[in-house]
Amino acid sequence: MSFEFLREGRVWLEYPSNTFTLLHTQKDIEFSQTFKQEDFSRNTLHNPDQFFKRSSIKEANPANFSFSIFVLKEASINQHKVLDLLLNYSVSPTYTLDTFNLYFVYENYSPQIYYKLEKCVFTSGSFNIPRNGIMTVGLSGEAKKLSRNVASWNVSEHIGYTNAPTYAVSKAFDVYVGGLTSQYKLDNVIGASFEAQNNISWTANKTLQDSLAVIDETNTIFPNNFTLEDRSFAGSIQQYIDQTNPMSRNNVLTWSEGTTVQIKAGLSSTDYQLEVLLENNASFTNRSNFGGVFSQNYDYRLISNPLMSNVFNY
Repeated sequence: MSFEFLREGRVWLEYPSNTFTLLHTQKDIEFSQTFKQEDFSRNTLHNPDQFFKRSSIKEANPANFSFSIFVLKEASINQHKVLDLLLNYSVSPTYTLDTFNLYFVYENYSPQIYYKLEKCVFTSGSFNIPRNGIMTVGLSGEAKKLSRNVASWNVSEHIGYTNAPTYAVSKAFDVYVGGLTSQYKLDNVIGASFEAQNNISWTANKTLQDSLAVIDETNTIFPNNFTLEDRSFAGSIQQYIDQTNPMSRNNVLTWSEGTTVQIKAGLSSTDYQLEVLLENNASFTNRSNFGGVFSQNYDYRLISNPLMSNVFNY
């Protein structure tokens, strides 16, 4: 027997067309696609015993996928293409997100097997910055179509890939709330996180003629186009409450609008791998956590509409 094991799979990104990048991912990979099934009653006045409904399957729902990547210290930006696709958007001809293809490849099989996700778009990315730990990004998104292929995987070039990467570790972790001078720097920070979300809506493309042509899965109607409805960028900073530190005790159970939040994390204070600067364009609410050691969370969000390249560096 030859089972398919997740640990043997590798994730490839195709963006732009015919340019492939092998990604450093964790093993929390998931992907699926379902079909829409509509029910129709068969119970009529003349056939009152038809209790079981008929079904009609014509369309597929958008495919879903998720996986996590490690943040790396790298000279090139190839491994960070996924972050560009999550955060940046095109302005011409319309304000929308760039799409890409993903391949989940089982290279050690004979014949080789790969799953392809077409016309993908990232809908969320959750950045996790632990204290003195490896920084990761959990990514999820939707796609037009998922297919399984039994064929040779002919891509041999690993663009920007190394088997021994330098992982981005938050050895240096600087957080500022309210300003950018030393008096606004937070001590005793436990960790921080933030999430970018793209809220999209897939456009219905079923017509009567298309529906009549559907006879099996080979000509199922798949979603094709989407609209970017809105976006959000928000996160949380967790800190121990220190009664001797003004920047710790003064903000307990407070809130602020139009304020500044800055997070910098990386291998050293001269070598940050992630930097977020929301200068006078953030809001936060403060909540307390009462346990063995009292702590507090700054739950912040971006409240203006800047280019993400101006507030987020990686």
